[in-house]
Formats: sequence, C-alpha cells, structure tokens
Amino acid sequence: MNEKKRDWWVDEEELQKFISESIKKNEEEANRQLAKERQEKLQKILTESGLGKRFFKRKFDNFLVNNNNKEAFEQAKRYVEEFDGSTGLMFVGGAGTGKTHLAAAIVNELVERGYKVMFGNSTDIIARMRKSFKEGESDIDIISKITDVDLLVIDDLGKEKESEYTNMIIYQIINRLYEDEKALIITTNYTSFAVKERLGDYGDAILSRLLEMCKVVKLTGEDWRRKNAKYKFKD
Repeated sequence: MNEKKRDWWVDEEELQKFISESIKKNEEEANRQLAKERQEKLQKILTESGLGKRFFKRKFDNFLVNNNNKEAFEQAKRYVEEFDGSTGLMFVGGAGTGKTHLAAAIVNELVERGYKVMFGNSTDIIARMRKSFKEGESDIDIISKITDVDLLVIDDLGKEKESEYTNMIIYQIINRLYEDEKALIITTNYTSFAVKERLGDYGDAILSRLLEMCKVVKLTGEDWRRKNAKYKFKD
C-alpha cells in the first residue's frame, strides 16, 4: 500500500511537471500570436497613415545628431514622451536639415504606441480630397476623416501649388484641428512671413492658428541629401 502510494506521488509530480511545461508552451505560443497580431495591426495603422515606405525606417536611433539639430532632436523625443494629443510642433528649416526625418520618427514612435496618425504633404491631402470627392463624399466629410486622428502631420507646408481651393482646404483642416484641440505637426522650408504669403487670403488666419497650436522648432545646417548624394554635379 505504501509502495503504491509512493508510486502514485511520483507519477503526480511528473504529471504536474508535464502540465506546467504544457502551460508554459501554450503561454509562449499565445504571446507569439498576440505579438504577431499586434505587429500586423501596427503595420496596418502605419500603412494607412500615409507615411511613405522610405520613411518607415526613419527613427530617432538613426537620426544623425549634430550641433545644428540637437535641440530639435531632443524636443521631438520629448514631444513623444509627453504626447497629450493636443499640442503640436512646427519644424522650420532649409531642405535636407532633418525636418521630415524627425516628423517621421515621431509618427513611427506614436504608431508603435497605438496612436492613430496621418502623414502627408498638402499635395497628398488635396489629392485624397479630390479622389474622395469623385466617389461622392463632401469636403466636410473628407475633412472629418482626415482630422479624425490623434495626430496629423503636414509635411512641406507652402510647397503645394497655390490656388484658392487648396488654401481654403488647408485652412479648413487646420481650423478643424484648432477647434477640436487636436495635435498637429508641420514641416516647412519657409519663414512665418513666407508661409503667410504663400497661403494667400487665408495666410493670416492659418499662421495665427499654427503659432498658437504649435511650438516652433528651428533646424539649421547644410542639406545632408546633397552632401551625401551618390552622384555629384559640378556647378
């Protein structure tokens, strides 16, 4: 009887070990599946964000920090850590100084954290507007979709082809975000005065809202794209 009892307890220990290992394997498999589903979800959000493939890999850890952009880099990282969905940034500087890289790094980081973000230059946004308009949606409906995000990034503001319609749409989008106290990031090569001039009759109203919504972050230095170009052209 005692011998059988000892055998029984040995078997139970082995059984418990088997159960524990099975549970561990199941948990590991479940975690892998959750990680896969999360990654697929994040990839879907990233794809729908409008961030071009070139910018998927633009992260903080591969941004080349120097004396001309160090402060902007630190402000961009701090913006992510303190993100509240209502404040914004306006990156101002010449071509190739890192404005779009920092904006893309913010997008990538916030998407990783589960936020809904949309990225595009004003030309992209207008193109989306016209496409949706042809499909029967009104400007108001389309603007509602564009601004139904945690963060909107408008890259290269001021480079769009000037027209009354384009300026009006940009104003309506920015004004909707302004009224709803939503976050906005702008990148531009132009000074405040030049931005205002390029946006025509809506320039004053747009710039006024931007300066209230966004902290201006300046970047200086040379154009890194031209500096690192594979093919050099003589002047």
